[in-house]
Amino acid sequence: FLRAESWRFADAAFVAASFAFTLIAGTVEQMGEILVDVPQWDRVSDWERLAEVGKPVRVEETLDREALMDQLVGVTGIIRLGSRLPELDGSLLERATELKIVGVRSDRFGRGIDLNVAQQRGIHVIDTDNIASSQPVAEWDLALLLLCLRNAAAVYRQMIASTETWANAGNEQFVHGELTGKSVGLIGCGHVGQRLIELLQPFRTDLRVFDPYVDEAIVKKLNVRRTASLEDLLDHADLLVVQVPHTPVTEGLIGAAELERLGDGKILINCSRGKVLDQQALIDRLKTGRLIAGLDVFDPEPLEPDSELRTMPNVFCTPHIAWYAPHAFHRYFSSMVEQFVRYGRGESLQFELTQRMVDIRHGRV
Repeated sequence: FLRAESWRFADAAFVAASFAFTLIAGTVEQMGEILVDVPQWDRVSDWERLAEVGKPVRVEETLDREALMDQLVGVTGIIRLGSRLPELDGSLLERATELKIVGVRSDRFGRGIDLNVAQQRGIHVIDTDNIASSQPVAEWDLALLLLCLRNAAAVYRQMIASTETWANAGNEQFVHGELTGKSVGLIGCGHVGQRLIELLQPFRTDLRVFDPYVDEAIVKKLNVRRTASLEDLLDHADLLVVQVPHTPVTEGLIGAAELERLGDGKILINCSRGKVLDQQALIDRLKTGRLIAGLDVFDPEPLEPDSELRTMPNVFCTPHIAWYAPHAFHRYFSSMVEQFVRYGRGESLQFELTQRMVDIRHGRV
């Protein structure tokens, strides 16, 4: 299985398991060698699954472009989740005559690979970055909704200062209490947004979504109402969740005018990117006491030590921890392995990186 001393499997037990899977794979097409650059968070069970469809080879040392080119014979797959492999530029892909599928972690910006050449050569490109983090981020969106409905930032500060009013959240002028039945607006229906929609189902909210890019088939599958404009969503929402990537189009998406249209006594949640909000406009709005916010992201990051957001009683803020669930970090590799297994079995791929996705992230669409 090994072609170079710098590459080896995780341990002897795994080599044996890989060989066994190769023998029993049966109808599964063997892909040849799969170079794997995964720095951490990998599990033996995922290596075993990958061995069902090919011969995975761990990249143990950093390879420059020339060193990688010398090793491309027989390589049909590459998983590039770390920094030990160089960018897969066009000329390198042209040399990789047996390459069929590549997995990258680029958050759909198309970094690290010449997507045009890959598509011309029929090489499938997979990006599962958002798949791995969608569950914890969506859960923190939900947590912040629940916390802000009980005015948790202000109440916590009062408890610490021993100034609380017992059994009183002090937020009667805001949307408050239980989440059940509330009017929720969601900006962004990507993987995080779709998971949040699932989590909100038991609360029977009046949920509406604004996302000009999401496929109508996904909207129908999720059984949610889609608004024609951002303004329509703001008119509907008592609780607004912003869950979009930062692109040239979404930068400053929510500013002073949008916050004014959202209205008084509302709640705003942002676990996506700080730059999609006009932070100064948000601070100005929060100063009026007419809005409660739950924020996990800021502009800039880290949040300045003297930022007013740190001391506002109507802001529950956390230091970009929504994605941070270490026990689930293995998904970055396992979700990629799943796509390679599907390819080896001749099944359709779920998370192919397309030029349209890259164009959206760069604001070209």
